Amino acid sequence: MCAFLSVHGIVKRFGAFTALSGIDLQVDKGSFLCLLGPSGCGKTTLLRIIAGLERQDGGTVLVEGRDISRLPPAQRDYGIVFQSYALFPNLDVAQNVGYGVRGRVAERRRRVEELLALVGLTGTERQFPSQLSGGQQQRVALARALATSPRMLLLDEPLSALDARVRVHLRREIKQLQRRLGITTIMVTHDQEEALSLADTVAVMNHGTLEQVGSPEQVYSQPDTPFVADFVGHSNLSPVQVGTDGQVELAGFPLPFMGTHPAGSARLFCRPEDLQIGSPNGHDDCRSLMAQVESTEFLGPVRRVTLRLERAREILLNVDLGAKDLGIREGQVVPVRFPADRMRLFTEGRA
Repeated sequence: MCAFLSVHGIVKRFGAFTALSGIDLQVDKGSFLCLLGPSGCGKTTLLRIIAGLERQDGGTVLVEGRDISRLPPAQRDYGIVFQSYALFPNLDVAQNVGYGVRGRVAERRRRVEELLALVGLTGTERQFPSQLSGGQQQRVALARALATSPRMLLLDEPLSALDARVRVHLRREIKQLQRRLGITTIMVTHDQEEALSLADTVAVMNHGTLEQVGSPEQVYSQPDTPFVADFVGHSNLSPVQVGTDGQVELAGFPLPFMGTHPAGSARLFCRPEDLQIGSPNGHDDCRSLMAQVESTEFLGPVRRVTLRLERAREILLNVDLGAKDLGIREGQVVPVRFPADRMRLFTEGRA
């Protein structure tokens, strides 16, 4: 793979507010990148700058080495799907999809038929947007974005207006379609599950900066910052102390931590599914901290147990167990174990 899109030092200000602070990012040809982050983090602004719908205050946008930073949107060769779909209400499906297609009438009709078949909407040509469901409207918007065979597809929160079941189904279709076409795709979303399931690469944004860029597995299992650890998935971030000998202690209890870190205060990261609970009212040992069961919550595929450490009552831990009822009940005292190979340490001062 070669870098298809490169953005270097992108800065954008709105008055005194800095929306983007020197963004550097590369997108491989034919890959699927998700810009993930909370509202106001700058992800949509970055997408609009790539599209030419917003002018950056600094930095460059390159496509296969060519500087397109000052080109108008029409000369950047992309298709775009907005959150609102932006279909023309007075045009039928065929007219919406074929709006940007050039050529003879027969060629345009054939292209529209191909695209509607591609998105599973054959037979809807004469219907109007108001006659379609939200999922169907989104498919029409996707077909229209692909009508001119662009080299890049931009998606701005395309699924957020749909109900959960339709959203899951449509994201599978989008992923299959992107793979089939091999089109370089950039999608903006605040939904972590959406980003992890769709993307080849996830770029996590916060306050106009990139916190981490990596594969879904890297971002989830090896977060670079506490923000990424907390924003992507569920996490336990507990205060710990690192001694001068490198020993990591949680509430004064030594943990079997791998790696070396500077002495001082830190935060320990561990996913709820990686923590382990021993038998209720079992005995403490060299590998376990004792904790009281604060609550249990049935979540379908998992049962989430909230624990309160006996040594430090202010510290709560979440542990995800299989959905099977293992007899864990509120008020019980259980040993909790931290697997050394699944923990990560963030030194104090990292945002």
